[in-house]
Amino acid sequence: MKSISLITYAIMLSPLSKSQHTPKLCINCKFFRKDFFTRSKFGQCSMFPIEPESEYYLVNGKPDDHDNIYLYCSISRKFEHMCGKEGKYYQEKETGR
Repeated sequence: MKSISLITYAIMLSPLSKSQHTPKLCINCKFFRKDFFTRSKFGQCSMFPIEPESEYYLVNGKPDDHDNIYLYCSISRKFEHMCGKEGKYYQEKETGR
């Protein structure tokens, strides 16, 4: 009788534990890029680069050699066609071993 009670209790709790999951946080994603001068709150997502207005610097015609610029994580998580609230493109960071 005791084992039946334990099995029943475990079955009843299993749906609850599945619904309680940790959110996909951008700071733990491999696409997260932290700006050196700002806090993590202003991190950028390398999954969504911002296209430069022109390919060439208009003064001398040479290609711009500025760093890649990405959308802020807060923007990409706001829109469902991007990463959205559920973190569609989230990939866990690989830990160095």
